[in-house]
Order: sequence, then structure tokens, then C-alpha cells
Amino acid sequence: MFGLMLIGMALETLGIGLVIPALALMTHGELAAKYPAIVPWLNALGNPSHERLVIIGMLTLVGVYAVKSLFLVFLAWQLASFVFELQGSLSQRLFIGYLRQPYVFHLLRNSAELIRNTMSQVTGYTIVIQDTLLLLADGLVLLGISVLLITMEPLGALMIASTLGLASWGFNHLTRERLLRWGVAAQLHDGLRIQHLQQGLGAA
Repeated sequence: MFGLMLIGMALETLGIGLVIPALALMTHGELAAKYPAIVPWLNALGNPSHERLVIIGMLTLVGVYAVKSLFLVFLAWQLASFVFELQGSLSQRLFIGYLRQPYVFHLLRNSAELIRNTMSQVTGYTIVIQDTLLLLADGLVLLGISVLLITMEPLGALMIASTLGLASWGFNHLTRERLLRWGVAAQLHDGLRIQHLQQGLGAA
């Protein structure tokens, strides 16, 4: 997954990085005079006219974005497959583990707690894994774009990074305690919900 995310980062950065040359290609007629470094490339293409260069540039840009979009669809598919396979594997391992416990183990625990762990807690855990992978993928894209921005405009990139970093730290500081408290409460009430359902239906 990490390798696929690195490829996605490269494609995202390439897609953003090509926008500036595409704009320069459309707005500047004499590219060879303004950018002498691209003269060998123009010679390799047979010194095409400006209109032909614009067509080639736009087709290249469209092609890169098409490849990027297809790859991101493939990456999302692989991510979902990985997460749901992990969820099924964890639930199965927990269930088998509970079945192999001695009889006393089940006498000392409410079955609602075991069902909660096998279903709800595993689902919550895999959601965290999925969000962590998405965060990692977006973080890699942000890293690639940051390197691109620092290369082109260091001062502006550092100002943007400082602002985003400060905002992220503040958001985490304000929500961390509440999220922990709500997570504990959700775990408790989820188990009670299953317990009451089992006992109610069992009584009926």
C-alpha cells in the first residue's frame, strides 16, 4: 500500500507541476527565446509551430491527468480491499479465539461484550486503519507538493506550511480530550445496546 501511495504522490505532484509549464506554453509565443534550456527538446520535436506545441502540451496534460485518475481509482480499490480483508480476518480470529476459551471464560463474561468486540470494535478499528492510510496518502501528496512549492517559491511555501501546521496543532489540541472521552462512552454504550437487545429478545 505504501508503494502505491508513493506512486500516487508522484502522479499528483506531476499533475500539479505540469500546470505551470502548460500556462507558460499557452501565454508565451517565443518559448525558445524565453527558456533557452528547452531548445534541445524543441529540436528533438522538429521545431514545431507554437500552435502545434500547444496541442502537444494539452494532450500530454490530459494524458497525465487521465493516468493519474485511473491510478487513484485503482488505489482506492486496493485500499478498500485491504481494509475489508483486515476486518474479516480480525473478526474471524477473535471469534475462533473466543470459541476456544474454556467454559469458565464464558461464565465470567457477558456474550454482548464478546459480540461487541467481534463486530463493532473490529469495525471501529478498521475504520481507524482506513483513515490512517488515507491520512498517510494525503500526507505524501502534501509532501510532494511542498517540495515542489519550496523549489519554486520557498518563502511562500514556508508561510503556508507554518499556517497549516499551526491550524492542525490547534485543532488536535482542542479535540483530543473530547474524542478520547467520546470513544470510551461509545464503547460502553455499544456493549450495553447489544446486551439489552440480547436479553430482551431472549426473554421474549
